[in-house]
Amino acid sequence: MLLKKYRENKEALKQIGREALAESRRMGLSISAKDKQNEAKDRSTTECKDRVPATVR
Repeated sequence: MLLKKYRENKEALKQIGREALAESRRMGLSISAKDKQNEAKDRSTTECKDRVPATVR
């Protein structure tokens, strides 16, 4: 039960961070190198999950 809540909270915090970065970009604020690195890492992870595996013949 606690582990499930932890995972939900972790995902919620990640979403808040994504929204904060998007808002910072809209406002024209600078983004730190660490934030850019984390964003790229998150994007690559998400892309891997979204891809449909190729069918093997």
